[in-house]
Amino acid sequence: MASYPNPRRDPLIDSRLQELLSQRGKELLGLGLITAALVLALVLGSYSPLDPGWMAATDAPVHNALGRLGAALAAPLVTITGLGAWGIVLALGVWGLRLVVHQGEENILGRTVFVPVAVALGSVWLASLVPGAGWTQPFGLGGLFGDTVLAAVMTALPLTTGVANTLTLASFAGALAIYLFVLGSSLPEMLRFGRFLLAGLILSYAGLLSLMGLSVRGMGGMAMRGADHWHARRDQRAQARAAAEAARAQHQPWQEPLMQAQPTYGHAAPVQQRHAGMPPEGQWAHPATPSRRAPQIHWPEQPVWPD
Repeated sequence: MASYPNPRRDPLIDSRLQELLSQRGKELLGLGLITAALVLALVLGSYSPLDPGWMAATDAPVHNALGRLGAALAAPLVTITGLGAWGIVLALGVWGLRLVVHQGEENILGRTVFVPVAVALGSVWLASLVPGAGWTQPFGLGGLFGDTVLAAVMTALPLTTGVANTLTLASFAGALAIYLFVLGSSLPEMLRFGRFLLAGLILSYAGLLSLMGLSVRGMGGMAMRGADHWHARRDQRAQARAAAEAARAQHQPWQEPLMQAQPTYGHAAPVQQRHAGMPPEGQWAHPATPSRRAPQIHWPEQPVWPD
């Protein structure tokens, strides 16, 4: 039997070009998901319960950024899941970023199918929180779905403060775990992210210290300069104290000389002047000088003339 040669044809697109086209296609898909996340965030952020929608018929002007279409899309999402609808925005944005940077895009189909479960569990956790003053909806933060599931669980369990707090923590831990799985996180990736956060924190602290001029080396130098200045001041005070004591020892303090009592004349009482450092009264050493009296004048007698 005759055989005919079958020449092999080269593929129309080689493997390198196929890989390049695949990467560009994933990047375009990622940019589309990021755009969808931004649009949905704009829709949910501008939601107003007064807008016309599936459950509200009104002629009032539409407040939603995308008009009636945005209001019709935001009303059921917020009513059913409350703030949990933002989980859809998070999933779209994260997977769009992963497709753009080519990190973990091979798990997109196996992880994104659990996005509704993550949104539902997040709504249950939000329903366990107390709404703030700015929340004007008739339902809780988790929407009607979160309120319904939480009410069913609280009915089956004893209604105490400890049980309520435990349920809140458990729902938060479950929602965090399912969101980490849904967003394509892995253990090595989480470790790298933790190291990145730690390094960023340390670098931010170092930059703040450098900005304030108080780096570790600067602080050490300032402490050393302060200690040297304090020791110099202490030595100066010690030298000044020693010099003052030496001067006090060489020079005796000046004392005012004692004034002697002046002798008295006649019968007048002696006047004594006391000064500081003089002995008390009665201990004066009077000089041995006799008291002087006024001199007496003797006139000669008148001669007697005979008659």
